[in-house]
Amino acid sequence: MNDSLSRPYTSEEVNRIIRRALTQQRTDVITHQELVEVARELGISPATLEAAIEQERQESEKQNARTVWSARRKAGFRRHLWSFVIVNGALFLINVLTRGPWWFQWPLVGWGIGLALQGKNAYFPTEREVEKEMGRMRYRGRHES
Repeated sequence: MNDSLSRPYTSEEVNRIIRRALTQQRTDVITHQELVEVARELGISPATLEAAIEQERQESEKQNARTVWSARRKAGFRRHLWSFVIVNGALFLINVLTRGPWWFQWPLVGWGIGLALQGKNAYFPTEREVEKEMGRMRYRGRHES
């Protein structure tokens, strides 16, 4: 008797095995009807399957929105970083070329603190910040349509 016929598989193993089999067939998609048939064979009710499909759709939309949001935050930070470097470099040159006390460090420090906070928020946001922004994006999406 073949031991693989009675062997249990975890859901992670099932995912990997199915993905590998689809890749070997040179396709990585199946139709909705095929998915329904597989679920039926596994004893999964159509209502449970449809609920899982909807949850997957929502999670995918959320992840896509999070990726777009993160890319925008990082791009905004990089633009401000360039402005910071250019403006503060110019202020330094003005301070060097004019007589008088050193003053260029004060705008450098003030702007630098703000820039550091923006960089932290762009590259290391808290989960609370992300969820708050995702809520704003959903709200804007509903009211712009």
